[in-house]
Amino acid sequence: MKLNKIKEVLMGTDHEVKVEILSHLSDVFESYNESIEDFEEIVMFLLEYGLNETEIEMKEEIFNTLLDAATNQDIGKINFDVLEKSLDDLPIECLHSAITILSFTYNREYLPTLLKYTEHGNKQIRSDALYAVNEIETYWKLK
Repeated sequence: MKLNKIKEVLMGTDHEVKVEILSHLSDVFESYNESIEDFEEIVMFLLEYGLNETEIEMKEEIFNTLLDAATNQDIGKINFDVLEKSLDDLPIECLHSAITILSFTYNREYLPTLLKYTEHGNKQIRSDALYAVNEIETYWKLK
């Protein structure tokens, strides 16, 4: 799917069509296809779009789609600094996905932020953060 088409749909007003395209993108990301056209640009657009989205349900859909990309594709070349810096501003509904996305970057620079979330008031968020820290630390121990 072309980036321009994705932008066109997501910038539109039809909620159902937006959900459909996000579902389609999740399917594409889950395919393990290593040659998705404009993959990095699509992920960066979804990240920017997700951070700016105000409707919680749509924001959650976007972050779940990004999580599918992070789980099934190589996101190592993508800079997620903006996500790390935005964690405090995300609704709790998106924190699981956001923290898990950061874990799949294996970027040690995110560890101080992730460690902060190991003290979060929500048990699930604490667990996600511990998993993320462990994922990154284990990656570098084995490298």
